[in-house]
Amino acid sequence: MNKDRKSDPAARRIRLFVFNVLAIGLLQVIGAPAAVAQYPEKEITLIVPWAAGGGTDLVARFIGNLMEKDLGKPVVVVNKPGGGGLVGFNQIAAAKPDGYTIGINSTSQLLQKYSASSYSDWRNLSPIALVNLDPAAFTVKADSPWKTIEEALAFAKANPMKVRISNSGPGAIWHVSAALLGSKTGIQFTHVPYGGGNPAAVAVAGGHVEATTVSPAEVGTLARGGKLRILAIASAKRDPLYPDVPTFKERGIDFTMGVWRSMVAPKDTPKQIIVQLEKSVEKAVHDPSFKEYMEKNGFGQAFMGSAETAALYAQDEKDMEKIIPSLGLKKN
Repeated sequence: MNKDRKSDPAARRIRLFVFNVLAIGLLQVIGAPAAVAQYPEKEITLIVPWAAGGGTDLVARFIGNLMEKDLGKPVVVVNKPGGGGLVGFNQIAAAKPDGYTIGINSTSQLLQKYSASSYSDWRNLSPIALVNLDPAAFTVKADSPWKTIEEALAFAKANPMKVRISNSGPGAIWHVSAALLGSKTGIQFTHVPYGGGNPAAVAVAGGHVEATTVSPAEVGTLARGGKLRILAIASAKRDPLYPDVPTFKERGIDFTMGVWRSMVAPKDTPKQIIVQLEKSVEKAVHDPSFKEYMEKNGFGQAFMGSAETAALYAQDEKDMEKIIPSLGLKKN
């Protein structure tokens, strides 16, 4: 009986068909990881959503050069300016999620949700790693009577609207930062806009306002020159350039906010590729030449992996949702 079944042509055809189906399925299962394991096999395009020569472009190019050495394939920077970054954000999100198109974004992608008529949701991207962070810093004039952040905030709380805080423009990140600090502490500040972070810092040194919340990089020269004093920084960890300045969290104030830049890929890029890119970016960020470049050009130095970066996006968005509608801004 068994012998007859083995010699039956129909049975043999069925067994051959089943074998072929299983073989194809097995090849598909083992083939995909093999392709991912060989990544990258060709050049990688790095989209910068702003014009060449700007701060984000220069940071992206420096990192791209270091990644190219690490990955062994060209990393080609392509500038896609327009819409305050919107054009580039959309192109990164629309690219094939195979790891051969990546990009760089910044805090502005989140701010656009509240300040622009169109925006690109960060959820259409896969975060790779954060490469730069310039947190808000509460800074006063060097001869201010406030020697600690507690003293400054206590005065501001007891005297609503009397503490004027300069920022880099209505709805810009330092305006949002000061407003968020006020919301978290129950303090009413008077917000005074200037044409950028540096003019906002100069206004404090000149005694035109009592404080500012621009980044340490933007007050650094005046602080080192003895004109300004940084009382607290809105980051998770102390700034290595200002090791004696506490974070707000150290002082019991749950306040973190600032300008960041991060490397991203299209949504649904395979996890194995994101991990490989994350490791390459981490090597670049910790490379001595990159650290020297960032310090020389006044950029805050920081690194977060993919998961931490996604958590940062979510937290910043949550904070912005809470505070920006109350600023009465008109979308452009």
